[in-house]
Amino acid sequence: MSPTKIKQITLPNGEVVPVVSAEFAKDTPETKRLRTSAARAGANAVAQTLAKGIPVTVMRNGVLVQINPDRTENVIEAFS
Repeated sequence: MSPTKIKQITLPNGEVVPVVSAEFAKDTPETKRLRTSAARAGANAVAQTLAKGIPVTVMRNGVLVQINPDRTENVIEAFS
């Protein structure tokens, strides 16, 4: 059995688009490097955005949180 499941969704404009979701494969050195690089890029993007005075919205432990440039946080919504 393949770890990939293909589904289709219909967009609001009527276009049918395939959606492919895959389970995580074994952690290879390349995968670990990519995940580390992605995390670093995300952290840099957040830091640069806050430095420009723009709030950032993130999901943390099932809670949608807005982080303000002064580092105060506002809970927007909690998901269960």
